Amino acid sequence: MKLCGFTELSSARAAIEAGADAIGLNFWPGSKRFVAPGEAASWLGTLAGQVCRVGLFVKPAMEEIEVAVDLGVLDALQLHGVPDPAFVREAGMFGLPVIQAIGVGEEGPLVSPSAFPTPWILLDTHVPGAFGGTGQTFSWARFSEIARAHPDQRFLLAGGLTPGNVAEAIRAARPHAVDTASGVESGPGIKDPDRMRAFMAAVRGAGNGN
Repeated sequence: MKLCGFTELSSARAAIEAGADAIGLNFWPGSKRFVAPGEAASWLGTLAGQVCRVGLFVKPAMEEIEVAVDLGVLDALQLHGVPDPAFVREAGMFGLPVIQAIGVGEEGPLVSPSAFPTPWILLDTHVPGAFGGTGQTFSWARFSEIARAHPDQRFLLAGGLTPGNVAEAIRAARPHAVDTASGVESGPGIKDPDRMRAFMAAVRGAGNGN
């Protein structure tokens, strides 16, 4: 269970208390959930060992990733808008797991997951000009088809997941993990503790077959 788009410590702690396995920090200045790596480092360090801390990058230069990694407060990287498998391979040399995000449109994934040298693939709704956090879903049956076609990779489901639909999504798609940002917010970038707890409870319920 991964929740994304955290900008301050209290919300991150509330996510951990609710049962999140991973939290995402959006380092893309174009996002309404943007937080600068240096600013986030001041409180991310206090969460070491409590949750997987994922840094999200959009069309980054390798130097941007290096600066963030050197802060020593990330456990994984998540890349958006990166179509070059060689870039993903190089990013992996920093020693952290790399999650490659791929948009899924009406015709399927924009890029084949097998093109990327990482076992971790996040599938999200393709919205032109956006890089996640849109609150829009895509076909969960299509997700399942893509995952079955690439058995050597692990797939995270994102795109419009909420406490009200995540259990249904899990039963239909059978993802390795689920990811949401807007689905647990009371406003743009404002995490809601009650919605986070409800989301986690729904995920656990789906896992128990309820």
